[in-house]
Amino acid sequence: MKKKLPMAAWILIAMVLGIIVGYMIFSSFPDKKASKEIADYVSIISDVFLRLIKMLIGPLVFSTLVVGIAHMGDAKSVGRVFGKAIGWFLTASLISLVIGLVMANLLKPGENLGLPLPDIGASANLATSKFTLKDFVSHTVPKSFVEAMANNEILQIVVFSMFFGVALASLGDKAKTLVAAIEELSHAMLKITGYMMKLAPLAVLAAMAATVAVNGLGILLKFAVFMGDFYLGLFVLWSVLVLAGFLFLGPRVFKLLVLIKEAFLLSFAPPARKRPTRRSCRRSTVSA
Repeated sequence: MKKKLPMAAWILIAMVLGIIVGYMIFSSFPDKKASKEIADYVSIISDVFLRLIKMLIGPLVFSTLVVGIAHMGDAKSVGRVFGKAIGWFLTASLISLVIGLVMANLLKPGENLGLPLPDIGASANLATSKFTLKDFVSHTVPKSFVEAMANNEILQIVVFSMFFGVALASLGDKAKTLVAAIEELSHAMLKITGYMMKLAPLAVLAAMAATVAVNGLGILLKFAVFMGDFYLGLFVLWSVLVLAGFLFLGPRVFKLLVLIKEAFLLSFAPPARKRPTRRSCRRSTVSA
């Protein structure tokens, strides 16, 4: 039986093809303005792909989180898991920020990239006002669930999903139909995610072609150094987090890594074709 190429291989092939197409545009149109105009049209594919992925984030987080909480059974279990999760989230965030600052100051990844800078008067659309603890706490609670979904405010979606999941768990059998419907929604969102990820090679091809078309092959070496620093930082971060998990959980941390492997790799490869059963979803949620 002939084996199909894995998604990683297709992405690698698309990357090489994107470099070739981009260099052809770069050499055929020496005028920067013309090559940039062509690159803008080519990059439409990668822009649409990213928008499609962002489109899925809110419904996917809501449906999977609500179903996981509803299957826990009672608010006590949810509160215990929520407390541990928040503690881990805050600790991991602090560690990642410290590692990021240290690595950025040591490696200086953006130095000497040679990329054109924006005009001095250009607006970056960044909120530069002081962000206080009061603002952060207020921001976590959504004024409207619809608004949170529309703006992809993940933390607000998580907060609403927590309340919604606890309410469904407390209703017991009365909420079986609604829980089943939301569970089907989560399966549908994962299926759509699988369809979207099949477009990943095409998006990679377009992104590479647009980049090389404007900046030439020289940009690849600069990006390689930049991405090398990025992945080195990720490796250091995950090493520290796994070590911290080993200190608290012992060898069970490796079982946890196996359980979250599919969720972690969701951004890089499509989910498995086999549709998970309700029993397996419930078992994985409780184990995690």
